[in-house]
Amino acid sequence: MNGSMNATVAKIKAVYGKRLSEKDYNELYSKKKVTDVAEYLKKNTRYSNVLANVDTNSVHRGYLESLLNKSYFDEYERLCKFQQLSDQPFFNFLLVRSELQELLKAMLYLNNERNDAYIQSMHAFMIEKASFDMIALAKAKDFRELLSVIRHTPYYHVLRNIQPDKNGNIPYTQCEILIRTFYLEWMLETVRRNFDKKTTDVLSEQINVQADIINIVNAYRMKKYFMADARYLKEYSLPFHGRLSKERQDEVFEADSPADFIRRFSKTIYGRFMGTLDENIEGGQFEKELEKLRCSITKRALQFSDNAAVSLYSYMYLSEVELKNIITIIESIRYGRSASFMKSQVVIT
Repeated sequence: MNGSMNATVAKIKAVYGKRLSEKDYNELYSKKKVTDVAEYLKKNTRYSNVLANVDTNSVHRGYLESLLNKSYFDEYERLCKFQQLSDQPFFNFLLVRSELQELLKAMLYLNNERNDAYIQSMHAFMIEKASFDMIALAKAKDFRELLSVIRHTPYYHVLRNIQPDKNGNIPYTQCEILIRTFYLEWMLETVRRNFDKKTTDVLSEQINVQADIINIVNAYRMKKYFMADARYLKEYSLPFHGRLSKERQDEVFEADSPADFIRRFSKTIYGRFMGTLDENIEGGQFEKELEKLRCSITKRALQFSDNAAVSLYSYMYLSEVELKNIITIIESIRYGRSASFMKSQVVIT
């Protein structure tokens, strides 16, 4: 496969070369209105095609974000179709993840008794792509009806034993852990079955690094805001380990305070990569540093990749970070935040 997919690898690297530059971000930080952001993206960036028919003088924030989200998924589909990559199971990774994200979002709305509002927040482009009926999902009034919508999918078997409480509230955190575990297991197994050892090793490391960082971010949040103990952190962590062994992760989780958590994390392989970390670092800044670390690892994988699977998986993550950056800037403008605040939230890919 590797030799026959050289054109896809080259195409992905060419598209990555068109990402937003630091100069582009500085221009976006200076904008005072969402419409100004839309106009800049339309005239000066790779988003010009998706915004070609949009009147940027009157575009609504929600509609702009919707277009950008659709553009991200459309690009994934174009890259998959370029050399019929989607014929192989692994290349459905973004579709599967998007379906699972929609399920989690629907559960949040059900718990807040706002299932009628879910249809307004769903990604409309998923209606024709999902393996289950998205409109039926939006109409589900409780967890039993949600399960009925996905009965014919593998996701049903992941969630079927979940029991809402006496008030009908779904144990969201438990569902999130089950769904994320399923997704990562599905990817690792699909990679193992379909690719050679070299490709399997590179992709498996990226997937496991992703799990490591998810576990560290979630554990830090629970330690900082709820003073959760080590038992709780271990119970609600994903059962995967990349460069952070279970033993080292457990040592970090045993921290007795957020500052001690950072102190212990600084001594891990990830902490050493990140350099000196202030023990009193703000939570959001710590998460940004972790995202910068993952971007650095991913960019290196993309740079040295001669494999379509590694290239696409790496590129879609970096493109997702760029998308989140743009949405962060849009939301910051909406709430009147400063350019320095925007810059502090963005991770340049």
